[in-house]
Amino acid sequence: MVISTSLTNRINNVINVELDLMKKKLTELDFEDDYINDLAKEIISTSKQGKLFRPMLTILIGKMSEQMDENISLNIVNLAVAIELLHTASLVHDDIVDNATQRRGKESFNYVYGNHMAVMMGDMIFAKAGMFVFDTFNIEVMNKFGSTIVDLSMGQLLEMKSRNNIKQSKENYLYRIRKKTASLFETATWSGSVLANMNTNANEKLGQFGMNLGHAFQIFDDIRDFTDLNNKINNSGKNIGIDINNGILTLPVILSLENNSQSNPFYNAIKSNEEINVNDLGVYLIHEGFIQQASSIGNMYIQKAINNLKHFKSNEIKNILSDIANSIK
Repeated sequence: MVISTSLTNRINNVINVELDLMKKKLTELDFEDDYINDLAKEIISTSKQGKLFRPMLTILIGKMSEQMDENISLNIVNLAVAIELLHTASLVHDDIVDNATQRRGKESFNYVYGNHMAVMMGDMIFAKAGMFVFDTFNIEVMNKFGSTIVDLSMGQLLEMKSRNNIKQSKENYLYRIRKKTASLFETATWSGSVLANMNTNANEKLGQFGMNLGHAFQIFDDIRDFTDLNNKINNSGKNIGIDINNGILTLPVILSLENNSQSNPFYNAIKSNEEINVNDLGVYLIHEGFIQQASSIGNMYIQKAINNLKHFKSNEIKNILSDIANSIK
C-alpha cells in the first residue's frame, strides 16, 4: 500500500493535532523501570517507521462527529494509541511464531533479544493497550477491544493449524484473515464511531468499512509477496517470501491449488514444506493468472468498503477514506 504525498498531506491537514498527540503518548509510555522503558521504546520504534494506518483511521472517523469536544477528542486519541499498541504487540508475537529476522527495515525484537524476552514484552504492550482503552470509560469499546484480542489470537492459531495444508480453500483463507487482520481494522473504525457518539447504523457501516478494508489490505499484502520481489522487505515490513517458506499458504497459492492442485509444479514442495524459490513461484502465479484472480477478490473488498461510505454525506473526510481504500491495491 502506498499513500501518495498529496493524500498524506490531506490527512495531516485534518488530523495533525490528534496524530501528534497520539505519537507523543506512544513515545512516552512508562513502565516504571528504565530498562523496561528502553526495551519498549525499541518495540514502539517500529510504529514510528510504519504508516500508523489503523489509528489514523480511528482518528479520521472520530473527526466525522458533529459532537466533537475536548473529551471526545481525548478518548479517540487514547483509543488510537491502544489500537497501535495492540497491532505492535501482535507483530512482536507474529515474528516469534514466524522466526522472522526483520521488521520494517531493522532486526526484529525476537531476533535481537530472543523469543522469551519478546513474548514477555509483547504481553506487556498488550496490557498497556488495554489500559488506554480503559481510559475511554466506554464499556462497549472495552468489550470490542477484548474480543479483538481473542480474534487476533484465533487468526494466528488458525494460520499455524493450516500450514502446508494444500486442501485449504479460499473460504478458509478469508475466514483466517478476517480474524487475524480485518478484525483490528473493524475495531479501529467501529470504536472510533462509537466514541464519536454516532448512531448505531453509522457504527455498523463504519465497522463494515473497516472489515472490508482489512480484507483488502491483507490480500494485496500477500500478493506483493510475489510481485514485489526486488525488495527484501514487503509493505508490512516483514521478510519477503517468509510466509510460503513457513508453510503459510496465501490467496494466490491457494487459488493455484484449489481446482487442480497437482498441475501446480510446486505442489510437492508446498506439501512437504521444502524450500521454495519465491521468484519462480511468483512467475508461475503471474503467468497462470492466479495473481490477477487474487487481485480481483481484493478489489471486490475495496469496492465493498467504498460502498459502506455511501451512507454518509459527502465531505473531505469521506473523500479521504475512499481514497485510502483505493490506495490499498
